[in-house]
Amino acid sequence: MYWYLKKSKLYILRDNLLLRGKMLIPEKLNTIIRILLANTFSNKPDLTVPELAKEAKLTSGMAKRLLIRLDKSGYLTLKRGIKLTNPIKLMKAWGYTYSIREIEHSEFISAERPQYIISKIANWARKDKILYAFTLFSATELISPYVAPSTTHIYILKSDLQIWQDFFRTEKILPAEKEGNVVCLLVNDDYFKNIEDIREAKIVSLSQLYADLMSFGGRGEEAAQDLSRIIDKRLKNV
Repeated sequence: MYWYLKKSKLYILRDNLLLRGKMLIPEKLNTIIRILLANTFSNKPDLTVPELAKEAKLTSGMAKRLLIRLDKSGYLTLKRGIKLTNPIKLMKAWGYTYSIREIEHSEFISAERPQYIISKIANWARKDKILYAFTLFSATELISPYVAPSTTHIYILKSDLQIWQDFFRTEKILPAEKEGNVVCLLVNDDYFKNIEDIREAKIVSLSQLYADLMSFGGRGEEAAQDLSRIIDKRLKNV
């Protein structure tokens, strides 16, 4: 890893990926990495290029070009399907190029404790079959408590925002004028690949959670390292 300056911005070159503390790779490549890691950590069969392209909503040609980029960086091989050579290494590199802070979001304020909000959301979403996934410390609280969450972070479908606003209104979770303690991250369905059920609540895939924690910074980076050990142990037990 080394550093250099260009146009007054600090860049990092790490494992052939250009990093600068923002969303540094194309969203299409983000999607491919998200799918491949989630697929590997769920112990599913290796995907073929056409299968990956279909799941990522890309043409086979576009998917192949992006995969070749990862192949040249040593993260995968394309000989018999798509096989990650070192998924942990790819996950860690992805964590440096990803930025949860750049995702469109809506913030709300609640007087209730995050643990109670998590339970309330999980129960309502399960009953009404609403797609969601907790992330950051709302997710680690359910897996392996590292830092008690002060804010509830949830991925939701952007198209479902009005449904969530209506639910929040009935629960006296109100729109925040500035910073809120309930943050809805507005995304498409790509972010819900291989979400996990933990203690009757849904969380993002562990690879997505790692990237979110790393990009959040501060205690998030420490929690990401703790999560990495959990993931590594899970892979060894497969």
